[in-house]
Amino acid sequence: MRLIACLLATLTTLATAELDTAPLEAWLAKQSRVRSLEADFIQERTLPALRKPVSTPGTFSMQKPGKMRWELGEPVKTLAVSDGTTMTLVDVEKKRARQISADSARAKPFTLLADGALNGDLEGFKKTFDLIESRVTNGIYQLTARPRDRNLRDKVQWVFLDIDPKTQLLRAMEIQLDDKSRIRTIFSNSRINPRIPAERFTADLSGYKVQ
Repeated sequence: MRLIACLLATLTTLATAELDTAPLEAWLAKQSRVRSLEADFIQERTLPALRKPVSTPGTFSMQKPGKMRWELGEPVKTLAVSDGTTMTLVDVEKKRARQISADSARAKPFTLLADGALNGDLEGFKKTFDLIESRVTNGIYQLTARPRDRNLRDKVQWVFLDIDPKTQLLRAMEIQLDDKSRIRTIFSNSRINPRIPAERFTADLSGYKVQ
């Protein structure tokens, strides 16, 4: 029994040593000063049945509180836009749209890093995520986390963040879904606190079938 207790204590110590929150806290502190953000990205989706990930370019816009817009494809094929209350999911090619609550489980994969998680301190972040592991690879801080909300966890099992400690910019975010597929979003050309027109966070649904 004493041997087992010693082994458990050793494993606990090792697990604690592998979780460095200092780079995360520095990044979160910077987020408290971010009012708006625009970035380009490449989204890579990996499916168990595919040998190579499917890569698609896109753009991201965000404005506090709660407003965001994801455009996927060039030209845009799919769109997710939130005014802070309602999220509109748009299939541009099929001329279909669906409006859901921004707080719903279906909207959460788009709003994982919304205001609640990025209020500027570690405790607020930990209310949204369980922190599992951290490491530094080629100068980039990599964090493995898990959503705390059980309903969300049914859809998003794991979250992986890549943060540049020098610039405190998010370089990539990856999520693992319940079907074992992964979506990795690699950000570039980030613009901090740009002026974003209000209409950016609305969707023109003229001619669309809306559910």
